[in-house]
Amino acid sequence: MTDPRHPRRSLWLVAQDFIHVLFGLFATPEIIAARGAYLRKDWALLARWLRAGEALMRQLLAVEAAALPKPSMLVAPRPKRARLRRVMHFAADAPETWRVSFRCVVGPRAVGAWRGVRRVGPRPDGRFRNAWPLAERAEALLRVFNDPAPYAARLARRLHARPDCARAMLWHAPDLPPLVGAAGFAKAHDAALAAVAAFNTG
Repeated sequence: MTDPRHPRRSLWLVAQDFIHVLFGLFATPEIIAARGAYLRKDWALLARWLRAGEALMRQLLAVEAAALPKPSMLVAPRPKRARLRRVMHFAADAPETWRVSFRCVVGPRAVGAWRGVRRVGPRPDGRFRNAWPLAERAEALLRVFNDPAPYAARLARRLHARPDCARAMLWHAPDLPPLVGAAGFAKAHDAALAAVAAFNTG
C-alpha cells in the first residue's frame, strides 16, 4: 500500500529523526512507564522534549489534513448509551493496550498542560513526579507518527468546521524548535502555515 505521506516524505523524515533521538535519550513509552516516577527536574526535561514533538506532530497533521478532500459536515446522530464506570488497569509492558489521546487543536494556554491518569501504587514524595502521564504522551506521539491518517481525518473535519482554530493550533513555545532541529522545525512550520490557509477558503 502506498503511504499517503509520500509526497511530504521530507517533512515526516524530520519527525522520524526526532522520535529516534527522543527514545534514544529517554527510552520507549513502556520503559518510561515502568520507572514509575521521575525526579522533578528529569520529569520537566522529558516533558519539554515531548512538547517539542507534539508541536511538530501538530504541524505535520495540519499538512496532512489540508491534503484531504473536504469532508461532509453532515453527521448522523449517535444513539445515546448509558455510561458505565469501569476501573481501567494498564500494564507498563503493554503500551498497545493503553488508552491514550493526542490533542491536535490547542492554544498557548493548553500547550504543556496535561492531566495524566492516576495510577494505583505508592505515592511518590515531593521530589518525584508520576511517570505515567509522560509515558502516555510518548505512546500517543508514536501512534500518530505510525498511523497519522485517522488523526488527520478528524483534524480536517474539525478545522473545516472551525477554521479559526487552524493557526492557533500551530502555536509553540520559542524554546522548542532547537530540540527538533531549527531548520527541520521551521520547514514543517512553514508548510503547516501554508496548509492551514486551505481551511479559510470557505
